[in-house]
Amino acid sequence: MNLKDQRVAFAALAGIGVIFYFLAALGGGTVWRFPLAAYPILVILIGIAFLRQGGLKMAIVGYALTAALVMLQFDATMQAVLENTVVGFFKSFGLAITAAATMLLVYLMDETGALKIVADVIKRQVQGDEMQALYIGLGFGSFLTCLGMTTPTLFPPLLLSMGFTPIQSVGVAVLGYDPTTSFAILGLPITLPAQSFGFSQIDFAYKISLYLPVVSTAFSLAILWLLGGRKSFRKGLVPAILSGLTISLACLTLSYVDFLYAYEVIPVRIIGVLAGALTMSTLYLYERVKGVKKEKNPPLGVKELRAFSPLIILLVLAAVVSVPQVGTYLSNLPGQLEVMHVGSQTVDLDLLSQIYTWIFVATGISYFTLRPKRDELSRTKSVWLKRMPANVVINIVFFCLAWVMAGSSINKVFGDTAIIVFGGAYVFAASSLGYIGAIAAGSETTSSILFYRIQRAAATNLNLSEGGFMSLFASHGVAGGVASSVTPSKITSSVNTIAAGKEVESAIMRRNLVISILILALVAGLAGLFISLGI
Repeated sequence: MNLKDQRVAFAALAGIGVIFYFLAALGGGTVWRFPLAAYPILVILIGIAFLRQGGLKMAIVGYALTAALVMLQFDATMQAVLENTVVGFFKSFGLAITAAATMLLVYLMDETGALKIVADVIKRQVQGDEMQALYIGLGFGSFLTCLGMTTPTLFPPLLLSMGFTPIQSVGVAVLGYDPTTSFAILGLPITLPAQSFGFSQIDFAYKISLYLPVVSTAFSLAILWLLGGRKSFRKGLVPAILSGLTISLACLTLSYVDFLYAYEVIPVRIIGVLAGALTMSTLYLYERVKGVKKEKNPPLGVKELRAFSPLIILLVLAAVVSVPQVGTYLSNLPGQLEVMHVGSQTVDLDLLSQIYTWIFVATGISYFTLRPKRDELSRTKSVWLKRMPANVVINIVFFCLAWVMAGSSINKVFGDTAIIVFGGAYVFAASSLGYIGAIAAGSETTSSILFYRIQRAAATNLNLSEGGFMSLFASHGVAGGVASSVTPSKITSSVNTIAAGKEVESAIMRRNLVISILILALVAGLAGLFISLGI
């Protein structure tokens, strides 16, 4: 699209916004205000996917639109916008600084040659692009994601070094973040909403897992489709289904044990980690049973262990911090020093228990195992300082946008419109709020927290039991995980890590929008089925 066409498209988009504004102002009712409430998100997605604009630029445009609209039409004051922007800034640290820390670690591994060695070792485990994409994207990706690493930032350089194209590298990295949805980041999308609102995280984890056999398998098939279309689909269909079912049934079985005994026999924090490891093992054994001929793998020596040392160190640190007693102790250790008071709101940064702190620590320790030379350190610093700021800023901007929305009536407009339009069939529409919220916030966790009260009120109006509400809210959470595949902050960060450019960003957004909407429809159908059957 040339510059003239872009200007025409933006003018048309602005014209649509004016129409939406007058509909909201003159119509007065909730349904009339819905198009205007959704307009900033619509602008962001269209700008990236079809107008080939950068994610950071569109995030800033979306924030500015949201801030203006909530003051003009959605019951927020200037003071509320500023206060919620600051709260969003602090809330973004979990993702923004984790992205920065991951980039530093991966660039250090790249400059020292460790990343190439890791790639070579992984390539020897399974044969062919399809198997390797599933092994890394689904298995290894879920394993690391559930430990707390941001694989959309970590994997593109790794996959690129294995011979995948930039589009394939970004596509596999972003899609691989999603198959276990809510079990990512040590189960934070499950545990934080449960702790914030006082419901059972065991029940929530089990209800979410009921959706995964369909959702995880759909994502494994999506990885193949993005990798090579029909050709990859035919070559990798069986292992894709096998890996999708393995990772989902592992989550379902482990969470059911906790649900059965009403006690965390298996901590929710490590369920996704175990499922990812089991998926890698299953794909490896699949090739052994199938009789795929492989080159004899040389034993891992000092060179390989040194290359893997940053990931091993991080794995150990993350495992220790994930122990509830340790995590709580670290959270409480600084006391009030890390508690921020913003107007009437309070934000506890919990710096010592955040995964980004321990990624930085792992990077520091890795200095002694990787033994980088001075010029390697210099190049690592140079590349990191060049590419990191955009990744940090886009995460911050989306969190600010989400909290500005939360401090207005926009989210209520979303929920009320869905209830008015769908009525008793709202159970099929509930997941769409999770999808929209995650795109706006860049995070499933944030989406679940922002929309919890709306979903609870809807469930009460529909006379759902507590089990029915859990199934409904689980669909919200799962849909938020599905939306991670089109979250601009993740796609932009992933593309920026390898400096792939706006064309790759736009192509991934267009393809993933189709994939994510199809999977969202599956989640909506399952939600209606589960609630109608009392599951």
